[in-house]
Amino acid sequence: MIGNITEIKHFATHDGPGIRTTIFLKGCPLKCKWCANPETQKPRTEIFFIARRCSECGECVKACSEQAVSMKKEEKIDRLLCNLCMRCVETCKNRALEQVGTEVTPEEIAKKVEIDRPFYKRSNGGVTISGGEPLYQSDFLSALLKICHERKIHTCVDTCGFADEKWVKQILEHVDLVLFDIKHMNSIKHELWTGVPNNIILKNAKLIATEREMRVSLPLVPGVNDDDENIKQTIEFAKSLRIKYIDIIPLHKLGGSKYEYLGLQSPFLNFARVSEEKIEKIVNLAKSSSLTATIGRSM
Repeated sequence: MIGNITEIKHFATHDGPGIRTTIFLKGCPLKCKWCANPETQKPRTEIFFIARRCSECGECVKACSEQAVSMKKEEKIDRLLCNLCMRCVETCKNRALEQVGTEVTPEEIAKKVEIDRPFYKRSNGGVTISGGEPLYQSDFLSALLKICHERKIHTCVDTCGFADEKWVKQILEHVDLVLFDIKHMNSIKHELWTGVPNNIILKNAKLIATEREMRVSLPLVPGVNDDDENIKQTIEFAKSLRIKYIDIIPLHKLGGSKYEYLGLQSPFLNFARVSEEKIEKIVNLAKSSSLTATIGRSM
């Protein structure tokens, strides 16, 4: 069984309790217009071009048999012509071209997870599978979770919840904690901003909450889901799930450069910064509904 990942993040402290190893999987059925990780949207391997590192030596152009690479920094890769042979990446001494996405087996990942086991014991940590959307690679995800559980490692999945119910049920046996994003309670607006409606997501949230420990995450995006009506509905929904925590995650723009690396336009100019007053108001509203609210994921 083969999966495709973008990164293994060691010593993560905001992706579940304790010190964790976070695995980022490629592929996501949503297309959130504020996505901070555009390199995880497509399931296949891609190439970053980091212009500031390029010395314009031309070796990548010579290496490309498809004539998909040029000397123009603003149009470095013709991604329609590129066959992802990675010869340009291999020849770039300055790492201006980087492969994004690596095919791995669950066993290979488990070996890397094992390296951090001493930190899990000291901090009650474990492994978190994120993305992208982990359930997009459901069989790979299930196999990896099973191996980790067999090795007595705490498991966590960070999901948007848009997946077939059978895939959700498939992972529940070997997951200890689910971090569940609720991006919008209005299905029409949810589809406008993410590309999909939210009926499947809310249904899966109810299913997971009855079976496993779950925390709701609210990615707070100005002009998208920060209006009073949606905030109240999100808090009421979280309360109805009989969970303890809601994590308020204000929009950040740290992924802006990744769009440039993929030859795409960054969306973040379209979004304002979340005000401290707005965040404080939401936290207080959640607390008044008997939920423990955190800013970010303070476990």
